[in-house]
Amino acid sequence: MSFQQAQIVRSRSGHDKDQLFCVMAVEGSFVLLSDGKRRRVEKPKRKNVKHVEGVGEFSHPTIEKVRAGQPVRNRELRAALAAIRDEMEV
Repeated sequence: MSFQQAQIVRSRSGHDKDQLFCVMAVEGSFVLLSDGKRRRVEKPKRKNVKHVEGVGEFSHPTIEKVRAGQPVRNRELRAALAAIRDEMEV
């Protein structure tokens, strides 16, 4: 599966298994992931694409800012991921 910037993914392995992240950038067979809390926007987690899975397309103003390449605050990203998590559970 190919990943794009601003896509929402779930970690399939590692200490962060089953957590949601936003793809901040793609570097070959690696993605840079951020959740705004443990992995902040300033220092995203570099993870192999084999260890993440896409969870679908979501529309949220913060995700659109990431997609447009605009700066995003950690607080905004945490709120967006919480809203997406709630939407998935319904």
